Amino acid sequence: MAEALPLPSIGPLGVVAGIFLTVLAGLLIEQLVHFISWRYQRAVTGVAAIFAPIITSSPELAIFTVALLSGQIEIAWGSIVAQPFMASSVIYPAVVLTAITAWFFGKRKYKLPHVHRIVAVPLLVFTIPLLPILLLHPEKYGVYGQLYGLLLLAVYFLYAKFMLREEKVERGAAHLWLRNPALQTAAAIVTMFFGAEWIVSGIKELGAAAGLDELALSVIIVPIATVIPESIVGLIFIAKGKDDEGVSVIVGEKALYSTFYPGLAMALGVYTLEPAAVTALTLAIIVSIFEVIAIWFGYFGLTAPIGLAGYIYYVSCYTLYAWCP
Repeated sequence: MAEALPLPSIGPLGVVAGIFLTVLAGLLIEQLVHFISWRYQRAVTGVAAIFAPIITSSPELAIFTVALLSGQIEIAWGSIVAQPFMASSVIYPAVVLTAITAWFFGKRKYKLPHVHRIVAVPLLVFTIPLLPILLLHPEKYGVYGQLYGLLLLAVYFLYAKFMLREEKVERGAAHLWLRNPALQTAAAIVTMFFGAEWIVSGIKELGAAAGLDELALSVIIVPIATVIPESIVGLIFIAKGKDDEGVSVIVGEKALYSTFYPGLAMALGVYTLEPAAVTALTLAIIVSIFEVIAIWFGYFGLTAPIGLAGYIYYVSCYTLYAWCP
């Protein structure tokens, strides 16, 4: 996650402060998910899949917009293509680690997340749109590529409409710490921004103080830090044993970055496929297909070793040794 504005450095303590603020933002958003579900009588898994990813992806949207307006097409597209890869290689292992840790402390019944098979459907559906991008290179076809981008946008809105279907919510009104939903949403976004920026800057300061290699730090540790803000709401649900809601957030994030953001980029004609992007998307597709199989048997996160292997492979290829084609 790139820094949008310079923030006052608080040194290595930024890691602790950043994680605290990020978790706080996640708790604010979790409350909002339950409140919106109750207030508008919508399925809580649907609200989690649509509302939470939009809020947690707001920093990436800001980076995409600023880069686009500045003419930095590569940065704009890179901010999009990185997410499906990071989800498959880092977020899934983070989910498993969170589940096991919560189980160890008696907060969960099962070691691994248990989900219903229906969760596999959107995960597969939002893996399929990546295939034509890789195989057909729609950016080469001018207006046809832009039309494909518009199609992806339409697919996401249809998905959102389906997920936000009406559902009778019997539980009482959800409690909001700040009482006003608009105020709590704004507070969550600001808190997440400061938390994310301090995590990254704190890790950099910690690496410098410990004499760690800056390149290795930036390509291995910093991306893991950026995963926390993007998936914090899902991880909180998982830690509480609400696996369907937690996985819905993760899948909703993937849906956003497999249809809406690529569709927007393609419709605007700011889409390129460099070898590094092709490799990242290919790894994301492979892991997602295996994850669909795992979900079909009722589990989520069994592909964590495959994802981690893919991440190590990618880092080795494009940063440490640069031997990938």
